[in-house]
Amino acid sequence: MNEQKPKTTAAVSVVKTPEVNAPKTLALTTDFGIVYTKVQDGQIMAPIKADMTLFEKLGHIYKQKDKYLVTATGYRYLNKVASISIVTPQSVIVDERPVPNPHIERNARTKAIESVNIRKMGIGYSPAGNVVVLDKTLFYNVYTYFIQAIQAKMGRAEWTTVEGGRRQKTDKKEFPNCAVYGIADEKPTIPGRWAFYPTEEPLGIWINYEDQAIIDCLEEHTQRQRFGDRMATTIVERNILKDHPAIAVSQVFEKSGNAGIQATVTVHGWRNDNSPRNISEIMKQTEIGEDSKDFEVRAEVIAEVDAEDEKAARKEVVEAEGEAIGPEVMGNPAKDKEPPQAFFDKQAKELAKEKRGK
Repeated sequence: MNEQKPKTTAAVSVVKTPEVNAPKTLALTTDFGIVYTKVQDGQIMAPIKADMTLFEKLGHIYKQKDKYLVTATGYRYLNKVASISIVTPQSVIVDERPVPNPHIERNARTKAIESVNIRKMGIGYSPAGNVVVLDKTLFYNVYTYFIQAIQAKMGRAEWTTVEGGRRQKTDKKEFPNCAVYGIADEKPTIPGRWAFYPTEEPLGIWINYEDQAIIDCLEEHTQRQRFGDRMATTIVERNILKDHPAIAVSQVFEKSGNAGIQATVTVHGWRNDNSPRNISEIMKQTEIGEDSKDFEVRAEVIAEVDAEDEKAARKEVVEAEGEAIGPEVMGNPAKDKEPPQAFFDKQAKELAKEKRGK
């Protein structure tokens, strides 16, 4: 005799009230517990659960060292179910005073972006059906990321293959002459063409701007100066979607499929009738710091962004602008005999753009 497995169903019980038009309380049994919700004016919020597949080839996930993380593009895809509303408050606090949001500082002479202060809110429902507001502020300093990129090059070691095919890090630096620490009055004596960038007075970094590693850093720096506002927006929105309980996933477990590397993420959402007016009222109430029993606020100032996360955001923004991303895409003139196909593709796009402008 075959044993029959019990079927899983959603149990719904209605607690009746003596008033006809009064709200009715429903107890919904889900796979993550019992959820209590209300029916009012014949409307009920319906819980949604979806298993969504992310693809590396579509830019949804990327590999960082030995793990796979979700990109901003991937989170926007997951948000199709989570339905978290990303809104921009009117002001952001800079130097202890409110200023228009976002607040962008530019170089007086070149007009290049030097820093971006940006504040965003993510308003959505938790898996339990409660409204959760993530209020995040990011200070994106272009110069800081330039210095960090140089330091990363300075610290990068060469790897070698040992017995058994394993890769092992050596004590030899990959870019030994790209930069050195020092003070402004003491120029390095080793060969190279040098420029000084201060870090913490009187210390700083002397960079050898003839070294290919530093040339790569300078190219990245130019991209940040051009697209810093969009990079900051991408970073803060990714952090909101990553931390909101409707998604709340960072690292994913990858698997190989017909379409390459992919990963499955479970996302919870709620079908509801929230209008833009409702969302605007929640944002205004949160912005002035007014407490509410109707929603939960989680505020955070993003003090530091992981270098790999910043790199992923920069790559996404610059590619969206049709630009090249470093020598790994556009080739390395110091090493390549001829440019890669991406170089000619970009050249053709620029020529077509010029013809359209005439």
